[in-house]
Amino acid sequence: MKRFQLLNERGQGLTEYALLLTAVALTAVGVMSLLGVQIGDVVCSAVEGFGEDGLCDPTLFADDFSGTLSKWRSYYNRPQSWEISDDANPQLCHVGDGGDFLLAENSNGNDYQISTNANITTGNGYGILFRASENENGRLEGYTLQYDPGYGGGQFIIRKWVNGYELYPPFATAKPPAGFTWHDVDRQIVVDVQGNTFTTYVDGEKVLVGQDDSYSEGGVGLRTWSSSQACFDDYTVKSH
Repeated sequence: MKRFQLLNERGQGLTEYALLLTAVALTAVGVMSLLGVQIGDVVCSAVEGFGEDGLCDPTLFADDFSGTLSKWRSYYNRPQSWEISDDANPQLCHVGDGGDFLLAENSNGNDYQISTNANITTGNGYGILFRASENENGRLEGYTLQYDPGYGGGQFIIRKWVNGYELYPPFATAKPPAGFTWHDVDRQIVVDVQGNTFTTYVDGEKVLVGQDDSYSEGGVGLRTWSSSQACFDDYTVKSH
């Protein structure tokens, strides 16, 4: 009888210990959430601490344009309109007449952040394509953030594409700061895509926030229109 009682007490002690550890773990998770710490980041840091680098790399797509355009596809079949500059700092440049979409292969995702360096020399603008896909008719759907000196005297805008057509008016617009220079200036463009909220940063400054629920996932890319001549470098997409 005493042996049974002793085993029972030990079992009860182990159960209470497990419950205590669970409570501590849940409390820690709650505190980290309040502080904005992502649990996945903590796990990845721990894994990398054991020497397993790369297992938690959030990079969904990246191209520094030091090679070929094998990672990209011209939607309108105009590959001749794009070229990689042949210099010490190669960039992807749109050099043709007429617009095009350049789609990044194998870049499908839902929540991610797109970053690229860009410079437009002439024309009415360029766009960053996100959550893009082709429907059953082969027509493009998704969103574009547009660096658009030709819209309303120059604005940042977000457009929605349905069945190959851009909807008018754009569902998010914002004018730049006073004295903003659109052409012949290197800019860092970042588009942060989370849920139904899309936030744009130019040179580290938040310039535009838009919301829409139509598309929850899709790939990324670039857009130009009319005779715009623009160059891009270090195009990177990282998952959230």
